[in-house]
Amino acid sequence: MFLIKIRRLRGVALRVRFPAMTRILPLLFFSLATVSAQDTPALPEKVQTLQKNYETAVSRATAPLTKTYLQELQKMKSEFTKAGDLKSAIAVEDLISHISLIPGISGTGTASLSEMTVVQFKNWLSGVRIIESTGFMNSYTFDGTDFTSIKKDADVPRKHRDAVIEVGRIFVPFTSTNATILIDRNMNKATVSYSTGEKIEANIRNKSKD
Repeated sequence: MFLIKIRRLRGVALRVRFPAMTRILPLLFFSLATVSAQDTPALPEKVQTLQKNYETAVSRATAPLTKTYLQELQKMKSEFTKAGDLKSAIAVEDLISHISLIPGISGTGTASLSEMTVVQFKNWLSGVRIIESTGFMNSYTFDGTDFTSIKKDADVPRKHRDAVIEVGRIFVPFTSTNATILIDRNMNKATVSYSTGEKIEANIRNKSKD
């Protein structure tokens, strides 16, 4: 998949800069996609835990290489756009989106919050934890599929299947109230506003630091 996309960009430059990357990422994507496809309720809980730990470990090990690759792709997209080569710019954006679909990869490159796509934002969100500093002391997380919350002293997280995720904004429905989470432009703070009137500041922490 990736080699095909790269060839469309007259892929010599990418292969020269990242000779191993064009082999590593397709294999990584295929292996993770294969494992994810097997993630069904029939899997024992221990196996699901092992699978998530494996995906996290692979993500962490390749993160520096992937970050550099994405930064170079973002630069190329800008160059193509400035040169008026919109066909190539769109092809690069498509490649970035494909990489962003790999679990645990933020896919943001050097993009700021205002420049992110929904796919990029969701993948960034899957790598962080939003923790309220006062009030309900809820901690919010997203695993790529489900958005969950858990109170400070609770044992079991609550899934919010009807949560709506937009770039910089998450709407979270509760039984007796709703919460709207607004991400700060620096992406290290958030404000959680409840429909009951409470407004709570929250910190954003990388899950890798848990």
